[in-house]
Amino acid sequence: MRTSTRIRRARRTNSAQRAELLAAFDRSGLSAAAFAQQHGLNYTTFCGWRRRRSKAKPVAGFVEVELGRLPDPTELVVELSGQVRVHISSVGQIELAARLLQALHPALSC
Repeated sequence: MRTSTRIRRARRTNSAQRAELLAAFDRSGLSAAAFAQQHGLNYTTFCGWRRRRSKAKPVAGFVEVELGRLPDPTELVVELSGQVRVHISSVGQIELAARLLQALHPALSC
């Protein structure tokens, strides 16, 4: 009698699929072990994804904000990476702030 052993291959995931799974995990409220089991993921591999994500530098981005009519004087504070803040206290400073942000992050021009 011949016994056959099958080696189960891990399913491959690309970076977009990993990001989607990590976002789903964040929303799930499950433990990492329970989430990995529920989605058929190797627990150690899943923990590696989480560790790499936590060590990755956050990507700067722009968020569109619409302001209604505000009483004067107003001040808008733009915070970059938690360490740099730009204070805008008049409408005349908006264009200057936009140029500064574009110079700091040319890949994210608006």
